[in-house]
Amino acid sequence: MTALLHDMLDERATQTPYAVALSRDGCTWSYADLAARSRYAASWLAGHGIGRGDRVVLVGGNEAEIVALLFATSRIGAVFVLVSDQVSEFHLRHIFSDSGARIMIANATTAKVAETIAGPAAYSLAAPFARAVDEVRAPTGISVDPVCFIYTSGSSSLPKAVVCNHRQMRFAIAAIQSRLGYRADDTVLCCLPLSFDYGLYQVFLCTAAGARLVLGDESDAGPALLGRLVAEGVTVLPVVPSLAVTLCRLVGRTGTVPPRLRMVTNTGADLPSALCVRLREAVPGLRVYAMFGLTECKRVSIAEPDLDRVRPGSVGRPLPDTEVSIVDGDGRLVKAGVEGELVVRGPHVMSGYWNAPELTARRFRRDEFGVPVLYTGDRARLDEDGYLYFLGRDDDIYKQHGVRVSTSEVEAAALDIPSVEIAAALPARDGREARIVACGDLTIAEFTEQLRRRLGPQKTPPQIHLVDRLPTGVNGKVDKKALASTWDAIEAAA
Repeated sequence: MTALLHDMLDERATQTPYAVALSRDGCTWSYADLAARSRYAASWLAGHGIGRGDRVVLVGGNEAEIVALLFATSRIGAVFVLVSDQVSEFHLRHIFSDSGARIMIANATTAKVAETIAGPAAYSLAAPFARAVDEVRAPTGISVDPVCFIYTSGSSSLPKAVVCNHRQMRFAIAAIQSRLGYRADDTVLCCLPLSFDYGLYQVFLCTAAGARLVLGDESDAGPALLGRLVAEGVTVLPVVPSLAVTLCRLVGRTGTVPPRLRMVTNTGADLPSALCVRLREAVPGLRVYAMFGLTECKRVSIAEPDLDRVRPGSVGRPLPDTEVSIVDGDGRLVKAGVEGELVVRGPHVMSGYWNAPELTARRFRRDEFGVPVLYTGDRARLDEDGYLYFLGRDDDIYKQHGVRVSTSEVEAAALDIPSVEIAAALPARDGREARIVACGDLTIAEFTEQLRRRLGPQKTPPQIHLVDRLPTGVNGKVDKKALASTWDAIEAAA
């Protein structure tokens, strides 16, 4: 039985060796090519003393070499820590130190920073592939060994690493694939950074299906998006809301519809029903899959395609072999339809946080049989048919005029207004009232009136502004921390 991450690639390379695995900037690798390059890199790593349990920090964008290195670390029992080349030096230094990494491999963008942080343990992204070397035999470990650290965004504190082992990741890949059904003839365009686990898992889902992965970057998520979709014959596009808005806008402006695009998936930030409707109008026949997950268990639920038409706001039912429940503040189960904290059980509940035993004990608890149970800190409810509705994190829930309000609810109402392209709400916190900023072709008065119609005066944020664009982070999601820090400038410009 094969259960390690790289086994999946080797199985695929045996079954369809000449199928295209990935493309980037005119470079195309078959699955046989990718497997061979991952073995070269594994030999190089082993030759530099890296072995079972050692952490390897990979700093880059969506380079093909990064993909090969992911599987290479798995081959020698090491642990990859994938970090965006857009991360600050301060955070990169923290990640290298906190993870206890023995080596840092960085692309040209971050080469000098890597040398400053890691010294002689810093290497260029090209180094492991400079020449084909004899394969070095090394212990590969077993399925419960860690293979990946995924650092959280650090929006409220320094980034924390979620420890992921082979078995947990393989289960998550299989469970997601069972719902989405990627096909061998699919072409998937990934504009999301591989350092974002939503982007990372596109590598593994494509490998499982034998599909072709087109590695894009942030430049492909802008005006070039539609051209790439058409030129590459893309059939599957993973999106966050800002990317979905871009696609709708480009199709509306040009009248060009990507002819092969059959599926859009979303996670990481809520995709409101109004935006799902716009996507289907822009690309007739498109199937839109809303998903919900968090780094600590990868994915919780995937909705049936276009579920928003019959159950607006639902993120679907739990994945196979996954149990979700809603509990109150005392940890007691609540009835269907009642809001509470989301709790998740299943083989994909990860191993905990690295170097954070107190946080691990609080979030990753054990039931009476010793089974890990994830207390997510997310607010949610289940209906009588077992469909999940995500209501926001505890930090996103606030009271206004004595009424409980969620920023997700406010943003969904804003995006229901036809002229609004994207919106972000900030909760009432630290003596400041609730706020919302939106982009769209309408006036403040029109926006305020339309929002009040949908939310009522008690839930409408007292502070409302329209801007040309919203700040986004490396992952393409709206950066609410940046938005909050620049609020005074937004007020002054209004």
